[in-house]
Amino acid sequence: MEQTRYSLYCDESNIHNARYMLIGGLWIPQQCENELRESLSTVRQDFNMTAEFKWTKVSQSKLAGYYEWVDCFFRNKNIGFRSIVIDTNLLDYRTFHKNDQELGFYKFYYQLVSRNIKPENLYWLYTDERTNRKKNRLEVLKIVTNHYWMKQASVAPLRGVEPRRSHEEDFLQLTDVLLGALGYSWNDSKESPAKLALIAHIQKRLGWYTLKQSTSPSSTRFNIWQWRPSAQSQVKSKRPRS
Repeated sequence: MEQTRYSLYCDESNIHNARYMLIGGLWIPQQCENELRESLSTVRQDFNMTAEFKWTKVSQSKLAGYYEWVDCFFRNKNIGFRSIVIDTNLLDYRTFHKNDQELGFYKFYYQLVSRNIKPENLYWLYTDERTNRKKNRLEVLKIVTNHYWMKQASVAPLRGVEPRRSHEEDFLQLTDVLLGALGYSWNDSKESPAKLALIAHIQKRLGWYTLKQSTSPSSTRFNIWQWRPSAQSQVKSKRPRS
């Protein structure tokens, strides 16, 4: 079986003061990276948008550029998007996460990554840079993800985990916008007409009537996993790997 190498560019959304917290990212076959990077660069040139693309910066005056930004994802059929949506009302940090929200956050990161890789392929994970209280969170994420696949993989499938600065990385900025649209939808936000228009554009490209839905585990193009806790643990998943 031919081995595929993937780059995963992941970010988080609505981590504080929202009902639904999200983690998600792009699953990019490495042979597709140059094409996607060039298409994003073309959008920057065509719309003279040199600043960071961020969900929080979506506005009516920049909307056309943001349409084209997300269309770079939809034009490349080989690239996938994966996300996990967590209802914070269901979380019990004291009982299940040693009263440590940072630990709980990375347990969900582990869920997203470990359930969305295949042991026959190789993966490199790039996360948006964030300040952690414990410095080894990413190294532990790599170790436990590989441990999950230890019995099935001939080699450790997750080969590297590395933080990147989002303002220097267009792939993370594309992730931020797609994930921001999901978070806005799941949290029923309505304040910005421009953001609602961008959400409508994404829904049209997907052929969906709403982004507030959970997809089949087998969905590889645009996967939304609404996490629900099992009876035993807040980090065990009832959902099979997609």
